[in-house]
Order: sequence, then structure tokens, then C-alpha cells
Amino acid sequence: MGKIIMLSMSQTKRHRLYAVLLILIPLLTVTLLFMIVGVAPFGPKNLLISDLSTQYLQFFAELRRQLLNLSFSSYSFLISIGDSLIPIYAYYLLSPLNLIVVFFSPAKLPIAIDLIIWAKMILCCISMSSFLTLKYRRYDFMAICGGLAYGLCGFVSMYFYDLMWLDALIILPMLVYGLEKLYNQNKMSLYVLCLAFTIVTNYYMGYVICGFCLIYMAYLIKKNQPQNVAFNKYMQTQWGRVGRFLWYSLISGMLAAVVLVPTAIAMMATGKKDIHLKNFLVKGTFGPSFTVNLGFGGNDFAGRLVHNPSLFTGSLFIIMGIAYFFSKRIKNRDKQASAVLLGSIFFGMWLLPLNTMWHMFQKPAGFPFRMVFLFSFALIMIAYEGYLKGIFADSRVVIWSAVSLGGAISIGYIWANLFSEKMRPFQFKTPQLFVHNFIYFLAMGFIILTTIAIISLTNRELSSKVILTGILTFELLMNFFVATMDAPFINQQRFERGYNQSEQAVKQVDRLNFTKDKFYRLLILDTPYRNIYPVPYSAYNDSLLFENHGISSYSSTLNSHTHSVLADLGFSSRNIRRIDMLGGSVIANHLLGIKYYYMIGKHTRRLSIRQNAAQLGFMTNNQIQHVQFHRNHVFDNLNRLVQAEAGNSRQYVIAPTVSRYSERMTRGVYHYKLQLRANTTGPHYLYLPKIRLYHVSMWVNGAKLSQTYSGLGTEMIPIGYLQKHQMTTVHLQSTKKLGSMPNVTAGVNLPAFERVVAQSKDHQFNMRAADDINEHGAHFRGTVNVDQQDRTLLMSFPYDKGWQLHVDGRPHRLIKVAGGLTGAQLTPGKHQLAFNYHIRGLLSGAIISAFGLVLLGISMVWRKHHR
Repeated sequence: MGKIIMLSMSQTKRHRLYAVLLILIPLLTVTLLFMIVGVAPFGPKNLLISDLSTQYLQFFAELRRQLLNLSFSSYSFLISIGDSLIPIYAYYLLSPLNLIVVFFSPAKLPIAIDLIIWAKMILCCISMSSFLTLKYRRYDFMAICGGLAYGLCGFVSMYFYDLMWLDALIILPMLVYGLEKLYNQNKMSLYVLCLAFTIVTNYYMGYVICGFCLIYMAYLIKKNQPQNVAFNKYMQTQWGRVGRFLWYSLISGMLAAVVLVPTAIAMMATGKKDIHLKNFLVKGTFGPSFTVNLGFGGNDFAGRLVHNPSLFTGSLFIIMGIAYFFSKRIKNRDKQASAVLLGSIFFGMWLLPLNTMWHMFQKPAGFPFRMVFLFSFALIMIAYEGYLKGIFADSRVVIWSAVSLGGAISIGYIWANLFSEKMRPFQFKTPQLFVHNFIYFLAMGFIILTTIAIISLTNRELSSKVILTGILTFELLMNFFVATMDAPFINQQRFERGYNQSEQAVKQVDRLNFTKDKFYRLLILDTPYRNIYPVPYSAYNDSLLFENHGISSYSSTLNSHTHSVLADLGFSSRNIRRIDMLGGSVIANHLLGIKYYYMIGKHTRRLSIRQNAAQLGFMTNNQIQHVQFHRNHVFDNLNRLVQAEAGNSRQYVIAPTVSRYSERMTRGVYHYKLQLRANTTGPHYLYLPKIRLYHVSMWVNGAKLSQTYSGLGTEMIPIGYLQKHQMTTVHLQSTKKLGSMPNVTAGVNLPAFERVVAQSKDHQFNMRAADDINEHGAHFRGTVNVDQQDRTLLMSFPYDKGWQLHVDGRPHRLIKVAGGLTGAQLTPGKHQLAFNYHIRGLLSGAIISAFGLVLLGISMVWRKHHR
């Protein structure tokens, strides 16, 4: 009896030690990784790279501001010309770990984000190790290795800065464990809670994991099939389990409906609602070169937008995964089930229609194969199961598995090199096929070392396990280092200095030029802040950082009306997710209330004030209700807009006469020269439809235009203020052919336009407490005077069915005007207006969630009485 008690105590101590190591080893490993890379607070650099610098930092700044103000606004005028915050919260900001941001100042916000990523990577490791321990009921050190391989897999190395996706990786192991308990024991609580939580924290990854749950259910069914029972007959006994799985999956979705329904409705106002048939063509998404990514260093930062699936999970687990299928110790039934699991994930990535459906029916705009972490999870689980069943005991199987892995990687490198060589004469090279050949030898080295360590592990010596863990950890760390080797990290202290200087500059002009009863937009070109970043920085979302009302935005949730209206008026647009402040005109300034342009240089600051700018809204002719813009016809759109405001058919945007035009090519460079005679007095502009300007240089009368106007999008370029009949020469130089050029310039009849603007000065929407709108963008009030002629109110924010208007205390219908902006038809007189943004779908989503909670309770009671 005493021996049994001592043995039990000894076992308890070992379990406690194992639990400590399960947490401590990932903690130390990820911390060491951050120290090696030099990431704050463990080093001098922050992780503001890729979308983390242009999107997520700004969204976290907004989250921090609202948390500290103890307010939640569902709408913000700091996002372009105004947009709903609901999809931004649902996609980017609902992780509980994001609450860390309240403890950091705006200048130190990158450190908070670094710590969130650090914590999530550690939790990924711990979650996977815990899953392997609970599923197989073994306290084996190899489970901790499995956690490391999962938390530092190829997906994490490539996409760690897309931190909103990492919560799904944390929850996935526990969700799968819950699914196994549902299948084997009819216990549903863990599965339901984990699936609902995954959907709530990031609906996109929740959707991806729902697809995986279907595959994993098929895996469980196949794995538990008796050896001598036909599948059709066996399935007759499984329909009850399938029904329970579908029922509790439905309940999980219902519990998340309070977030899911409003988000789905809001996303229907973005470009993400469009389905393109070309994304469903029956073809593969990658070729034989994908095997490069089975080895160390297959992907790097330069290829982050286009690359093969990041399959790397460490040579140890890939060798074990291959050995699982070679070993005679594994039953054929288990091999078949595992092949179904891995094959379904792989085929879902490779076949374009399935890949598109798994990415929520959209082609990823960069960062492809976002479900590849599921493959890593499944491979690690299967490999660990094989390890427990003794596949290491057969050295021949281990060696053949290692040789197979090395051969597959070699084929991938050969294919990549041959294909790249073949296409080089055509100057065609994609990151998907680009490889660093010296990495190949390092990958082979890791495979050889791992194989030797595995064979020595058959002796079951602790030292062998330590060596094997060391090799795996070093390989994972090096793979992460290679994946981030060329990443343009930023010095955190330099960021803090630059941010604080810019914040002071913006606050200074804000105090000088804004009043509490007027709303105007302020566009900022902050060169010193942009120069903090070692790569071109477009400042799309910086209005969220510095709290100025701009028009730029970059987000997967950008309102489609915002994008179409601004792009059709000449503002820079690269795709449906981006709109830039560059490309405006005197007409657009008036329409959108862009009164201030603030140029911040290294040693100088210059504030320009536009007198023609309206406020957030103004009264205009009823013709504005019928204005429709046409893509790539910017000058016609601007002219049509002013005509509608004035209520006449006069020409306000007039093309100059092209007196001379020449086109030639010299040494592969195209030269275009236009000699123009102005036909009106006012600002003149150049617009090249469908042309990205990054390869175009421009001169006006011999003076080169600023490179500020040579962005990645299509935009309108100011070429100067011209008097009527004034001659001017425009010279363009491009590395690509631009097409026909004579009809690409026009000027605004400024005297006539100013007379139109003067008519609206006494009929503008005067907002009350305009300085509070940053905290309460979903609710604002104001007054407007309406005359007999101009009875349509035009508000310069996108039309959204969530807006509700009360005029003099009574509900009033809002309409879409000017191609996508908000408007209302009013009667003459002075009116009190109240705008309130209603979260569409919130009530119905809450009702569905409440009903789901009731169904869950009923299901628990029913299950208790029918065991």
C-alpha cells in the first residue's frame, strides 16, 4: 500500500513538472525568438511591417481610444469619409488579448501589439501540447515538441503579423478535443463554446475552421470503422453522431449570431460581396515546386503575397508523418482515415474552386492558403500518434521517410530552378517559384541531423530526447528568422520620436483652425512620419492615429460607395480595398469639405486653406438625386456633379485645345508631349484612366512634378492654374505604353464654379459640437436652412441603410445621391436634423443568439434525461 501511495505521489510530481515545462518551454522559446529577431520589448525593433503598419496599428489606436473613453461608437468619420466600425471590430479587434492596449500610450502601441503576438504564439504552443496530452493521455515530452512545431509552423512564421488570425490557432486544438468528446462521449459543451468563440473573435477564421470540422468529422467516422464492416452498413450506425455534430454546430453559429449577423450585413456594403467566376475555374493553384515548403526556409518575407502553401512544421514531424504511412505498426484503417484528413485539406488548397470557397468565396488579396495551419495541425497530431505507437522502432522506415522527404524537397527546388530559368527571357518571375538555393543545403542538413537523433531515440534515453528537441527548436527558430530576414522592421525609439512630433504638429493646427460648430476635413502629408518606414508608406489610415478627418482608407471592410464615389472623382485607387487622398480637385474639395491641406516637412510646416470647401453637408438642386458617375470618366463626372448642384447644363469642366502632340520611344522609354491652349481660367488637371503612375514621370513647362503624385494607383494630377488662352506644355515619360493621350487634360471654369459655391454658403449643414464626433460618430445633430430652389440635402458620407434621420423630431427618409452619398429631400425653412446610426442586424442577431442559448439549455436537459 505504501509503495502505491509513493508511486502515486511520484507520478503527481512528474505531472506537475510536465505542466510547468509545457508552459515554460514555449515561453522561453518564443521569448528567445523575439530576442534573436530584436523585437520590442526584448529588442530595439517593432513589428510594424506589411498590413500591421498600414491597417492594424491604426485600428488598435481606435480601439484604445474607445476603451479609455468608455464609449463604443458604431460609426467613425476617421475612416475615409465615414464608415461603419462593426466589420472592423468583428474582423480585426475582438480578441480578448487586445485589451492590453489600454496600458500603453499611442507612441508605445507597437510594443503592445508585439506583446499580443508574443502571447498568442506562446498560447498556440501550449494549446497544441495540451491537446496532444489530453487526447492520447500520455505525459510525453514529444507532446511539448508538437506544441512548438505548431506554434512556430510555416503559417505562423509567414503570417504572425496578421495577428487577428492567431486566435483561431489557439482555439483549434481545444475545439478538436471538444469535437472528439462530442463524437465519443456525447459531451458537447467544449465543442460548442470553442466553435462559438472562434467565430466571434474572427468570423473569417471561424468560417475556415467550420469547413475543417466537417473534414475532421469524416476522419473520426472513418477511423472508428470496424475492420470487417462495410462502410454503408457502418454509416447506418453513425447518423446519430452526424446529427448531433450538425445540431451543436448550428447552435454554436447561433450563439455567435449577435456578432455574425451585423457583420454579414455590414460586409454586404463592401466590395467583398462580389463573386468572380474566374476564381472558380477548375485548375490547380500551385505546381510541383510546393514541396520546397516541406523543408526549412521555403518562404520568406519578399514572397508573402504570392507563394506556395507554408507546409513546414519541422523536419521531425514531417518525417514522422511520412513514417506513419510506411510503418506496419499503423493499421490500414488508421492510415486511410489520416489520408482522408490530410488529403482533404491539401486538395482543398490545391483545387481553385475549393480554395476559393474555403476563403469565403473570395480570392485572397495576397497572403494565400490561409487554411494551411490546419494541415500542420493534422500532420503533427498524426505524427505524434505514430510516435506513441512505436514507429521510431523501425530505423529502416525512419530512414526511408527521411529520404522521401529529402527527395520531395529536391524535386521542388529542381522544378523551381528550371521553371524560373525557362521564363527568364520573358522577364517573368513570381515569388511563388523563387527559391534561395543555399537554403536547400541547410534543409538537407536539418533532415540528416533529425534522422540521426530519431534513430538514437530508440534507446529511450533522456539525452536523446533533449538533443532531438534542441534540433527541432533550432530549426523552427531559424525558419522564422529566414521568413523575416528581409522584413523592414522599424526602430521603436525612432517611431516614438516621429509619432510624438507628428501628433504635436497635428494638434497645433487642430487648435488653430477648428471650431466646435463646424465640420471640415483636413488632409495631411507628413513626410517625416512617412520616412520612419523603410519602405514606401501611404498613410491610408493615419487619420485614426492622429484624429483628423481625412479621406484615405485601406481595409478589407471599405464601403463600396466610398470607393466608387472617390475613385470616380479622381482620387487615387489601387483596388477595392484602398482609396488615397491624392488626386483631388477644387470641385472635390467643395463636395467633401476638404478645407485644410497640411504639409509637414522635416524643417517646415505649411497649412493651405481652401475657401470653397463646404461642411459635412449642404443644400443643392434636386438634380443631384439623379447623378450617376461613370468609371474612368473623371472629368465628365466632375462636370456632371457641378451641373446637378447648380441645376443647369452649363459646362464647368472644359478640355483645352491640343495644338501639338508627339509620341516617340527611345531606348525602351515612351515619351509623350502635349502642347495645350487653355479654354477656361482655373486649375487644370491630368488624368490617365487605368494607368498606375509608379512608372510615369511628368513635366509641366519643363518643371518636373513632385513624386508625391507617382503612386501605385490611378489618380488625377494638378498641372497648374491657367488663364484662358494660356499655352502650356506637358511631357510624360513612361517605361510602359500609355495609349492615346490627347484627351487626358481638362480645366475647371473657376469663376463660374465659385458662383455655384456661393449659392450654398448660407445653406450648409451646421453641426453641433463637431469636436465630439470622433467619440460619438454614430450620433450627431445640426441645423440647415432650405430655400425654394435647392431642396436636396447632400451629406458627404457614404449612403448606408444603417443611418436614420429625424427632421424637427420626426422620422425622415434618407436617399442615395451623387452616385453613392447620403441625402434627403427637405421642405423650405430652417430645420433641426438628428442623424443616428443603427447597427443593422444587431437585434435579430441578439434574438438568434438568445434562442441558441435556449436550445443549448434544452439540449443539455434532454441529454441528461436520455443517457
